[in-house]
Amino acid sequence: MTLSNEKIDRPDDLPPAREPIFNIPGILLLYAAVMAIIQAVRSYVLTPEQDQWLVYSAAFFPPRYLHPLDSQDMLGYFLGPVGYSFLHGGWAHLGSNALFLVIFATPLVARIGAIRFTVLWITSAAAAAFFQGALTGFEISVLVGASGVVSAMAGASCRFVMPLLGSDRVRAAQYAPRLGMIEALGKRSVISFIVFWMIFNVVVAGVDSSQNIAWQAHLGGFLFGYLTFGLFDPPLRH
Repeated sequence: MTLSNEKIDRPDDLPPAREPIFNIPGILLLYAAVMAIIQAVRSYVLTPEQDQWLVYSAAFFPPRYLHPLDSQDMLGYFLGPVGYSFLHGGWAHLGSNALFLVIFATPLVARIGAIRFTVLWITSAAAAAFFQGALTGFEISVLVGASGVVSAMAGASCRFVMPLLGSDRVRAAQYAPRLGMIEALGKRSVISFIVFWMIFNVVVAGVDSSQNIAWQAHLGGFLFGYLTFGLFDPPLRH
């Protein structure tokens, strides 16, 4: 039996398969679906009175935390610091948060996993809410929306993703070394993004004050994600 001199195709000879730009993790789809379901129920099912009760029970009301616990609504007291991140002021508000969540959290989830990501969501939501409360003197207001959490994801991403932007290596960002808090500030892409993010928040808050943009919660979330990312980042795989 003799072999032909013709070239035999091998797997190595095949062109590499195209990878999708976004391979959205299931946990992000789950959270986005939960937020959308809540918004749909509020918009099309609940009466105004029922919706008001839901907001009172799940949104973050800063003045609550100026009074003794025994004089509070227990559900709202404990649920508010996290529950507000699943409520939104409308479909446009929800859509923008969901979009930026996918952008910043997709590589983050791939790196730290669903459980760590969930813990980061809970802790960053609470941190952003109380940061906003502290800067405003716990004034009477209602905080809703996942913007503080999204900002935390952006801050965390600066510690490993931002230095790779514009490079083919960004697909492997989940394996990139974690940058130190000072080290990351030496990267041009990180500084450029932080400056853009700050200007964006200031401009949006100033252009239409009627939207009541909670820039304090955005700042608190960003700082939390940036400063504490090392607590959520698992050892890199080799």
